[in-house]
Amino acid sequence: MLHGKERQRRALVIGAGPVGSLTALSLHKRGWAVEVWDTRDDPRGREIAVNNLRSINLNISSRGYAAVASVDPAFADALLAESIPMPSRLIHHLDGHTEAQLYDPLRGNCSNSIHRGLLNQRMTEALPAGDGGVVVRFNTKLARVEFGARTAHGVRTKRGEPALLDSPPETPQIPVLAKAEKVDAEFDLIVGADGSWSKVRQEMMRAERIDFSQSFIPHAYIELHMDADPSKPGGFAMPPNHLHIWPRHKFMLIALPNKDGSFTLTLFIPFDELHALSTPDEARAFFQKHFPDAWDIVGEKLVDEFMEHPRGNLVTINVTPSTYSSHSVLLGDACHSMVPFYGQGLNCGLEDVRVLGTYLDRFSISPKTTLPAGAHDPELEAALTAYSTERAEDLAAICDLALANYTEMRSSVLNPLYHLRRAVDYVLTRIYPSTPRELTPGIAFPTPEVHGWTALYDMVTFRPDIPYAEAARREAWQKKVVANAAGVGGLVGAVGVGVLALKAAKPWLARR
Repeated sequence: MLHGKERQRRALVIGAGPVGSLTALSLHKRGWAVEVWDTRDDPRGREIAVNNLRSINLNISSRGYAAVASVDPAFADALLAESIPMPSRLIHHLDGHTEAQLYDPLRGNCSNSIHRGLLNQRMTEALPAGDGGVVVRFNTKLARVEFGARTAHGVRTKRGEPALLDSPPETPQIPVLAKAEKVDAEFDLIVGADGSWSKVRQEMMRAERIDFSQSFIPHAYIELHMDADPSKPGGFAMPPNHLHIWPRHKFMLIALPNKDGSFTLTLFIPFDELHALSTPDEARAFFQKHFPDAWDIVGEKLVDEFMEHPRGNLVTINVTPSTYSSHSVLLGDACHSMVPFYGQGLNCGLEDVRVLGTYLDRFSISPKTTLPAGAHDPELEAALTAYSTERAEDLAAICDLALANYTEMRSSVLNPLYHLRRAVDYVLTRIYPSTPRELTPGIAFPTPEVHGWTALYDMVTFRPDIPYAEAARREAWQKKVVANAAGVGGLVGAVGVGVLALKAAKPWLARR
């Protein structure tokens, strides 16, 4: 193949959400020419509405922070400054008492609640503008991809001025869409960061044999809202530094805090239970019976929002491979949509960007190339193939773990055996601590041998140096150790150890 004059590699990122924006920023800082398309309006510089009905609050944990910090440490710190730290769960029992469960009593790690709209805004605002910056096209929808020609075709629209209607002055004017404008972009690499119903994925599946699966769980989610209370400290009607959970076995309510003092509430409930709540009276009785303390704060607004707000579906999506030749890669929900019960959807997607960067470095992918535009790039293909192959196990593992954690959140947290296992984890972690390794920019760790004892939640949430699949394997081994120890020690010994462990674990288990 003839090589020509040196030029910048060009990346087209579809989707300007957190994963797409971080991808664009990462590639731009590596010296690529980057363009971003997104179907939504430009959020930059706008006031963000807290309640947008279909948005479960996002949770930035150590994995997400490490990913952003690998691209821009100061920006990662700025995001945390706009979030609310949550070092614990706060379990709301049916009898009214609450119970705090620290996530990481030894090191004090915490998750951080941030509103989805605010995060989207900050991520896009972080993209450098002007000459030499990232080209961002909002209101632009991908229509099709010509992989042979390395060209994407899209349609761009924008809001026009209000239509001039023959109507009274007090009648609201209706915004109209301007005539659609065709948009084309050439690329060396197209990145699908366009969510669960990815158009890039559809186009890849037309061009290559790709295994795709999706499965829905029989549970809906409904977003609700708890207003700020100016009479309370900080305006919060409940203590803000917790993930609040009302576990009720078959269903649950959760609440995450917002900076303005409000809480985003989300009800997760089986569809068959939901169908039985068809009237305001039935909904009112449901909330008063199962979530009385939340009802005391929010009141009738819960019923109004329950009846009016959309019912969301919860889906798991897996795609293998997540790349096609040297031409494209899927990141975030486009590749591995997962249920939200581990709080890892965002974190895993951001980690995709960090891990992909390590493969670009490992294979010495330069930001410039002498290949002709549209030429096949064997070096880039090798990097993408290695990323897809080696990342697949971790993505499958976290999707499975997320499904399993739903049972823990809505039911297991009420089980004494669950508390006993947490107590054992706490004691053994103190006796046999596992020391996190520092993440080195540009270096992907091989699957590590984890020394010491670490609870599964800690490995998944607070240990970006431990791949998800290794965390799952380690937890399977630790469960066998606990089960065998209980069997050898006998019932009396196990109970005795449990009592001692519960006493030692008092710092993370507080009855309120």
